[in-house]
Amino acid sequence: MGKEFHINSRNGYSAMLEQYKTMHEQIGNARFLPNHAMNKGIVYDIKPEYGKGTIQIYNLLGNVMLLVYDFVFSEDIITIFDLTEDYFEIEYCIDGCMYIEEQNVGDTCFCPNHLSVSLSQDMKGTIKRCAEQKYQGVSITANKHDLSSYFGSAGIRVWHDTIENLGEQLRSEYYLGFYTPPEIANIFLQIFNCRLPVKSRTLFYESKVMEVLSLIVSNEVIKHEGCDVVALSPYELQKIKEIPQMLLEQPFELPNLLSLAEKLVINPKKLTKGFKLVYGDTIFSYRRKLALNRAASMLLNTDHTINEIAYDSGYSNPSNFCAAFKKQYGVTPLKYRESSLLRNAE
Repeated sequence: MGKEFHINSRNGYSAMLEQYKTMHEQIGNARFLPNHAMNKGIVYDIKPEYGKGTIQIYNLLGNVMLLVYDFVFSEDIITIFDLTEDYFEIEYCIDGCMYIEEQNVGDTCFCPNHLSVSLSQDMKGTIKRCAEQKYQGVSITANKHDLSSYFGSAGIRVWHDTIENLGEQLRSEYYLGFYTPPEIANIFLQIFNCRLPVKSRTLFYESKVMEVLSLIVSNEVIKHEGCDVVALSPYELQKIKEIPQMLLEQPFELPNLLSLAEKLVINPKKLTKGFKLVYGDTIFSYRRKLALNRAASMLLNTDHTINEIAYDSGYSNPSNFCAAFKKQYGVTPLKYRESSLLRNAE
């Protein structure tokens, strides 16, 4: 049956944080990060009877909680949640999966490179993390009313005018998990592999939370304004949204615009312009970023050589791969892998 935990925000956000603390203390042994205030950074090492791995927690500006997950449980861990509309969470899955079931919008297997944004309403349901299933991810949790500082001079109203004004179906898709654009995925990977000094890490994380929120909002603004400019029909917009998944399923095939347009039954010019407006990038550039995201995951989770990963990412020349990787992530593939090993040993 597994171990069950209950998270309820109906008695306030602070009470909910205490529930999370109780849960984490039951499954993990706490250790405070060196040179870090006890109330700012803590790591829970999963107890042997529950599995292995870590949960890192950082308390950021505005009582925002950042969690970095990297664990494998030895038994099912089930979280039963009852959350008010003030609850706010964004979660990104790097590797592994978990199962989400919400009584109003349905259920899903939340899997790698998917992003979930909490609903703008009360939520009830369960999250199941299965035994022997690795999970790596990053979560940003807050009381919605405390987020205003992360929207700067634009104000939190920009979030209400975009994400919270989405239609019911799109809003449900955001919650159940949507395929993450490369530029947003990169930010979560930077958070996951952060090797800055512990004392300054909180500042870095706060800047990345702001960056994530701005990009999520910007993507929706671009979609709506872009559709008006190019006059995309609902059918064309839907087909364009299928392209990232098609690219992911065919990582070794270079996209041919004419064959892609024929397959999707869209005018080639409208396909290229529509994709650029919806995703802010060309199809070829977007595909390259996807390939490098996949390479980053392989560097973290496999023992493949860099040459092997370069080839699997579509690069026949490892030097070209290393140059492209450094341009996107700011470090070489070797440094990226080493930073992950150091983080795990921390």
